[in-house]
Amino acid sequence: MTIYQLARRIGLPVALIAAAGLAGTGPDVASASTCVSWTGVAPANPSSSYNSLLAVAVPSPCDAWAVGTDGSVGAGKTLVEHWDGTGWTFMLSGNPGGFNNASVLTGVAAARGASPWAVGYYFTSTGIQTLIETPRNGVWTQVPSPNPGGPNIIHLLHTVAAASATDAWAVGFYRTSVSNELTLIVRWNGTAWLQVPSPDPGSGDNELSGVAAVSATDAWAVGETTGLQNGFQTLILHWNGTAWKRVPSPDPAGPAFANSLSAVAAVSASDAWAVGQQSPNGIGQALIEHWNGTAWKSVPTPGPPAPSQLTGVTVISAGNAWAVGSYGDPGDTHTLIEHWNGTTWRQMPSPSPGFSAELFGVASSSTGTWAVGDYDSGGPIQTLAVHCC
Repeated sequence: MTIYQLARRIGLPVALIAAAGLAGTGPDVASASTCVSWTGVAPANPSSSYNSLLAVAVPSPCDAWAVGTDGSVGAGKTLVEHWDGTGWTFMLSGNPGGFNNASVLTGVAAARGASPWAVGYYFTSTGIQTLIETPRNGVWTQVPSPNPGGPNIIHLLHTVAAASATDAWAVGFYRTSVSNELTLIVRWNGTAWLQVPSPDPGSGDNELSGVAAVSATDAWAVGETTGLQNGFQTLILHWNGTAWKRVPSPDPAGPAFANSLSAVAAVSASDAWAVGQQSPNGIGQALIEHWNGTAWKSVPTPGPPAPSQLTGVTVISAGNAWAVGSYGDPGDTHTLIEHWNGTTWRQMPSPSPGFSAELFGVASSSTGTWAVGDYDSGGPIQTLAVHCC
């Protein structure tokens, strides 16, 4: 899901960005560790207007973090919730955007035994600034983060990945003018978040939406790039321990149409997955690509009729991965969960409450998987979290 789709979904000011019962079952025979049912567990909904969870991290089986945004204050505020093994608890978090300007958290990650990180952005009176938070004394608190374009420029962080307590990556983009987006990659070195140079191959816009860290010398970032007059192409960058370099990636819809990657996950140096959307005829279709250690290849994607999109992916092992998203027309969307069993991807039954429901993020531990999003049943948009174990 791009930042523009997010803004439209929860009522954030798109113009400013442009200017500057939950239960489901389904058997799977992939392995003994594969979950066999998806069950909804309702997190808190602090706002009477909208509530949305956009990302989740699962550092251990009884510990999960979910982040997003809610409309309880002004144009929107950050939302952080914690799963302790028995229920979700609302956490206090920073909102530098204040009452009239929105603050949003769009990504969260936690290395085992380390404090979690959440990233996103917040609006000011003149632009949009990156937002990074971590818990301190029980409260999620903003820490300094790079904004290379200055206070009057648009900067957004989409997601974050943590390899260890002293090594984490966050990616997104910043806009130097109305018509030009540049990739933005920042790294935590154990002391501070610093910008790291990153390629901008497209002559038009370049945007990063997903990141995965295998080790200090092996990381992936994915998104989209475009020429001034061409369609969107997939963008995949690799960190080799020294620099970020572009790696060739498939564009199954063709270079003149839309091809975009929203998320990436990796289990080893020779096994990574990226998901997103392709639109060969103007109608979005789920897109899955795989890294086999040598090249990225497009993989057949089963599932519902278009339009559909995948916005999150997690990898447990070479024969066990999950991807989540949604399908259906606007206002009549349904959750989408697909599973990799080592041979093929298969659509799985999933909870889809209300008349419109979407999943945006997914993460796993050794014993289970969480997916988060939101749903609309005619009142305020509500948080959605489903668990598979």
